[in-house]
Amino acid sequence: MTAMRADDFTLQAPTTEHTSLQKGSVLVEFALILPVFLLLLFGVISFSVALYNKTVLTMATREGARAGVKFVAGRTDAIILSSARAATLQACQNNLLSFGPDMTPDVPTPTILNNILTVTATVNYTGLYIFPGFLISAQTSMRLE
Repeated sequence: MTAMRADDFTLQAPTTEHTSLQKGSVLVEFALILPVFLLLLFGVISFSVALYNKTVLTMATREGARAGVKFVAGRTDAIILSSARAATLQACQNNLLSFGPDMTPDVPTPTILNNILTVTATVNYTGLYIFPGFLISAQTSMRLE
């Protein structure tokens, strides 16, 4: 049996001319990969916020429709429409996220057709500056009680 010393298994870097030529290769690879990685990272963040804003718009239109269809004695159609629109705007302004200037949601006057209240909301989502903006919209319909 042969006795082995512990330092026989240590790895040492090769000391040839080849290693001195590769010293800058890691930096070059990092410089090539970094922009792609950052673009991917900011894209994920931007589209995650866009999906969050879509959920906020959906919940805001539901909240507005619910505020409009609740039964209150003596309410007219004009009061129903204004309360639905006001509740939708309030929910949007409290919860929407943006990376730039404040996003102003567009909530047209809701409609009542055959005892069904329909509330619609849209917002122009700008996202980060490197990605183009797009329109996010949501619509909810509920039957009047």
